[in-house]
Amino acid sequence: MTSRLWLNLALLLLAVILVGIVIFEPGKKPASTLSPLTQLTAAEINHIHIKRATGKDIELVKETNGQWWMHNPYYLPANEFRVQSLLRLAATESLSSHNLVEQQPATYGLDQPRAIVTFNRSTRVRFGDTEPLQQRRYVQVGGQLHTIVDTFYYQAAANPTGYLNHALLPPSAKIIRLLLPELQLDFKEEQWQRTPPQPDYSADASIELINNWRYAQAVELRPSEIKDGKADIEVYLSDQAEPIRFKLLQTEDETSLLRLGLGLQYVIPPDLYPKLLTLPATEAEMADPPQQEK
Repeated sequence: MTSRLWLNLALLLLAVILVGIVIFEPGKKPASTLSPLTQLTAAEINHIHIKRATGKDIELVKETNGQWWMHNPYYLPANEFRVQSLLRLAATESLSSHNLVEQQPATYGLDQPRAIVTFNRSTRVRFGDTEPLQQRRYVQVGGQLHTIVDTFYYQAAANPTGYLNHALLPPSAKIIRLLLPELQLDFKEEQWQRTPPQPDYSADASIELINNWRYAQAVELRPSEIKDGKADIEVYLSDQAEPIRFKLLQTEDETSLLRLGLGLQYVIPPDLYPKLLTLPATEAEMADPPQQEK
């Protein structure tokens, strides 16, 4: 063969190799052939019921405006991030599947499930034990035994407060009256009126105080045995006949607002506490703070 022919053969071989690399892409993982745990998608789910081995059941409902609310054991806005994480359970991959009729449910801890998550009041996911080799969780859907990654059980077993929004007030809350220990704000004639008047503060100070309440977030929520008593703070909303009532709780370590009627303790950041109880300082006061007496 001539050198030109050898060169052409070498170029042809190189072209075949390059085409093979493009087609087969060494190192690329093959598309997953695993089936989803259920046929539901997150968008189709509007109701979640969680039954745990201990503690109260949890009921989460998707409202017509698309927001999730807890209906039981509290009636409050839900933590959207936590709900979305739980919704992924419906479409998570089943790593193995077997007909449970041919198995012994007690062998997998499914005779007395650790938790049961029910989507749309019909599709139930029962949580059993973990398999010993790869620590995957046994779950039952219908008559099928599955194994899945062991992350969703801990979400299903979480306390109800873990599924609550940490905001002090519902989303889009419109405050019309705010009663604080030393100040009262009423929205009348399209402006905020203060009692006592406190003329040294501008109208913007009232608006800022109201906004502090609208957007305030707790760092932690926990149940409390105290469910009633004298309120230190009352927040009246335009769409509710009764006010939201809070009791102040202060210790050396933390400051909390106890939501009366529900028995929920909202632990708030230390720097947020004064912003919820007093009008913000005016620009003049911030620029020229009062002098201390000698």
